[in-house]
Order: sequence, then C-alpha cells, then structure tokens
Amino acid sequence: MERRKFLGWVGVGVMASSLPVVIAACTSASTDQSAADEPAAEEPTSEIAESPVREDGFQSFGTTAELDEKVTIVDKEAGVLVVRNPENQELSAVNPQCPHQGCTVKWDTEEKYLACPCHGSKFDAVGGLLEGPATEDLSTYEVKEEDDLVLVKLS
Repeated sequence: MERRKFLGWVGVGVMASSLPVVIAACTSASTDQSAADEPAAEEPTSEIAESPVREDGFQSFGTTAELDEKVTIVDKEAGVLVVRNPENQELSAVNPQCPHQGCTVKWDTEEKYLACPCHGSKFDAVGGLLEGPATEDLSTYEVKEEDDLVLVKLS
C-alpha cells in the first residue's frame, strides 16, 4: 500500500472515531449541563408512577406512607416532584427541572426548600423562586391525597 493512501485511511479513521465526541458536543447545552453537573439521584423514582391516568386526569405517583418516609417523591421521567410542605403539611407537586439550566432540584430537608445542585437556585415548597440565578418559578401541578395515594394531575 502506498504511503499516501495509508495516511489517508488513518485520517479517515481518526475522524470517524472522533465523530461521537463531536455529536455529544453539539447537543443541547441544558441536556449536557444537567447530565454533567447533576450528581446521581439520591432518591429513586416512584415505581407506582406507571399507573394509568384516571378519568379525572389524576395519576398515582406513590403512597402517603412513601411520601412521609422519603419526604419527597420524584419521577424524573414524568417530570414530577411531590413534597409535603413542613410548615402546613400541604402537598405540592412541581416540575423538578430548574428553569435556569434544566438540572433536577432536590429537597433540602434542613433548610426546607428545593435547591438546584448545579447553580444554587432555591425554591420554596410550592415552587416559588427564592433565590437565583433562575428567574422563574418551577412549574406546578394539581396534587391531592386520596385513599392513601398521592395523586397528581399533569395536564
């Protein structure tokens, strides 16, 4: 094989092997940011969240016992975080994706607020913005307790 052809094939091989890196670099910044900066989930997603949507639009995301034990119920796939407000014991359901860069917020048990692990935004128990860099509240959902189930209406 000629030297020129060999070097040409080596160049093609190098370019082909770097293609996944280039594709990963070109994906959405919020996707990369949340995947790269976000620590591994401390709380498992609820297994009950695969329950069907009822006629009234509510879907079960766990039990009240599960919520009392874990303090929050998180289902990243559905985009739901349920927390019981420690001040008045009312439930709130929010989209756990921070509006700043898309990282998943987590409940800070000691400070009693939702905190973004990526850039430090803070939200109250009902999703209201307490401190930036985020500039918007978390999206909220209608939530209720019924028959020992935590029900959330996503639409």
